[in-house]
Amino acid sequence: MEQKLFKIEKAALIALTVFAVLGGFISGYINAEIKNFSGIENLKRFQPSVPTRLYDVNGELITELYQEKRNIVTLEDIPVSLINAFIASEDGEFYSHFGINPLAIARAMVKNVTASVKAGKPRVVQGGSTITQQLAKRIFTDSERTVTRKIHEAVLAFQIEKRFSKEEILEMYFNQIDLGHGCYGISTAAGFFFNKDVKHLSVIESSVLAALPSRPSGYSPLREPKAAVEKNRDTLRRMVDAGYLSREDADKMYNEFWPKFIASLKDEFPTKNVSSARNDAAPFFVDYVRQILVSRFGKDAVYNDGLSVYTTLDLKRQLVAQKYMEQGIARQNIVSNRANAMYNSALDRSLFSAYNYLKMIFGLPSPIVHNDVETVFRKQMADDLVDSIDVLSIFTDAGEVNHSVQTFRELISGISTSLSVQGALIAIEPKTGYITSMIGGSEYSVNNQYNRAVQARRQPGSSFKPFVYGSAIEAKSISPATQLLDAPILDIDASGETWSPGNYEGNYSGMVAVRRALAASINVISVRIYDIVGAGTIIDYAAKMTKAQASRFNSSPSLALGTTELTPFEMATGYAIYANDGRDVIPFAIRYVEDRDGNELANVEEEVGMIIALKEINGSIQVISKEVDYVMTSLMQSVVDAGTASESIRLRAGFRKKAAGKTGTTQNWTDAWFCGFTPDIAAVVWLGYDRSFMSLGKHQAGASVAAPIWAGYMRDIYNIGMPEESFSPQPEGVIHAGGDIMIRGSRIGGYGEGGGQRVKSVLDRYLEKEGLQ
Repeated sequence: MEQKLFKIEKAALIALTVFAVLGGFISGYINAEIKNFSGIENLKRFQPSVPTRLYDVNGELITELYQEKRNIVTLEDIPVSLINAFIASEDGEFYSHFGINPLAIARAMVKNVTASVKAGKPRVVQGGSTITQQLAKRIFTDSERTVTRKIHEAVLAFQIEKRFSKEEILEMYFNQIDLGHGCYGISTAAGFFFNKDVKHLSVIESSVLAALPSRPSGYSPLREPKAAVEKNRDTLRRMVDAGYLSREDADKMYNEFWPKFIASLKDEFPTKNVSSARNDAAPFFVDYVRQILVSRFGKDAVYNDGLSVYTTLDLKRQLVAQKYMEQGIARQNIVSNRANAMYNSALDRSLFSAYNYLKMIFGLPSPIVHNDVETVFRKQMADDLVDSIDVLSIFTDAGEVNHSVQTFRELISGISTSLSVQGALIAIEPKTGYITSMIGGSEYSVNNQYNRAVQARRQPGSSFKPFVYGSAIEAKSISPATQLLDAPILDIDASGETWSPGNYEGNYSGMVAVRRALAASINVISVRIYDIVGAGTIIDYAAKMTKAQASRFNSSPSLALGTTELTPFEMATGYAIYANDGRDVIPFAIRYVEDRDGNELANVEEEVGMIIALKEINGSIQVISKEVDYVMTSLMQSVVDAGTASESIRLRAGFRKKAAGKTGTTQNWTDAWFCGFTPDIAAVVWLGYDRSFMSLGKHQAGASVAAPIWAGYMRDIYNIGMPEESFSPQPEGVIHAGGDIMIRGSRIGGYGEGGGQRVKSVLDRYLEKEGLQ
């Protein structure tokens, strides 16, 4: 017996020694960590990450870039009802514990074990961390779930309680807590969820926010509305139990608040965050700059290091651009929706070219396209029913219905954007390369971030013709007075495919001067020029003007009608070179970047300036000669003054400054363009649907759709004080001959059938194909 007792005592002593050693080791580790950590004393002066600020060309703030958005508030600004809601929900014994709450930990353990047994799997239904522990976790520890981290967190909470009052702890907590969607701090969350200053939050709104610290995503009314509604019942019950609310008041505010609030969220996306909710004056431009910054400096520096980014954007001009683009898109949506009411099927539009040829020969009727029933149903659901069904499913026991609605939302998430007219506008200063205005779509949202100004490759139609004509002017193959035959052409390619370009109005004029042909946008003449100079000459010219790779241009005769897809940015670059006397233009959006201490990190403006200076030195600054530029500018001035754009620009908008440009419309009226310039600014406007087969409507051409937006923009930016320059004087190499201007040595005479450099007939092409000529 004594021997057995001795063994027990020995084992107990060994266990005690082991526990003492381990306890001392753990205690020493924690004390060492705390001693090595000096941040507790400086907790009140904790500095969050500093956002990057973007400024326009005049030094006006455009926006801030951040991942964690905080607006610091004092405890006096926080309503008592909000404090009560958080204490009831997160830490009922906040005012009585010393940083940790053993009773709360025990209660949470019992509830979690019970819930896990019932569910048959591990579940966490209640946490035991105090508000002070949450503060310690937020600032001093990582989110890893380990025993060491929890012990560290508890000791730090105890240290915080020793050094700060309960009121100071609450103030720090409310300014640091993560409430989801990128909201850090109660003030940011109040603005994000309710568009309110924190001091004006109601009791029910406070109770909604009080649920978020435990599960910021899981209880978000945006991301999980049904879970948020159920959790709010629990939060209100806790407030009633704590004596902060009466049962009657809690039930009343719950029943009055939720139906209206859920209905107000119908146009919001679950993925919305505080960054995407910024009210940026130029969101597409901001995103364009953000991508450049991240690629150059890294994501962490952009969002946390407080960079100052000085851009080329002019906010005043940007607001003008947005005004006219919004008006133009709204107006076009009315017209185009009527035209496309039953026009959203998946028909292969390539069939139209063959059908149009047959229609021309046999007098067939125009095709009518009807929408498939499924798409009609989806659009009707998206427009009228899905939000109502969603709200009903949240407040009824209809979990399966709610899941089905969410799945359907995902399926139709792109329908509203693809079935709405989109637009793009980009403006470049020719002399500097500054991108002063940029719009990439109808509106910037979670579901519409595609920047069509720089990313959307679309057929430019007749707005490409200045590059076709320019190539022939540069080759001295034509002059403005050259006469070309406007008559039907039927093209047969090597595979036997036929193609017959037609003029917009469907009629032909016989022999036409080049100046009149461009002003009236006669398609046949553009194809005649293609036959004169060849595809290679046009491609080389267009590639150096737009800076698009030559391999992207198709070499078929349809090249002459703008069937190669280009972005508005690329088109604007080409027109900016025309506006700059043929000299190279390098468009850019960022002038220079400084760190938070004012040290310059990058100067893009200087970098671009050095490239231009080197081009001046080595003689490559002229992309095209001044003579070619002068003639082409003169031809495009005729488009604005007496051609397809004159009514919209001169008569309706009343824009009187000297300007040059070209309208563009693609087959079936799917794209509408106007590209134009003055000596001071080159601007491009595009409108169309993201689904390239959808039509803007019959006769909805660039002259009536895009040109009015361009004209309004140009007129107003001059009215707000944009400096003016004049077009350059006539170069020595340009002379007057044949009743018009021309480059010395250019051809004056016309090209008719059988005269000069002959345009190939249908028979010629067929014989060539068969090797008989």
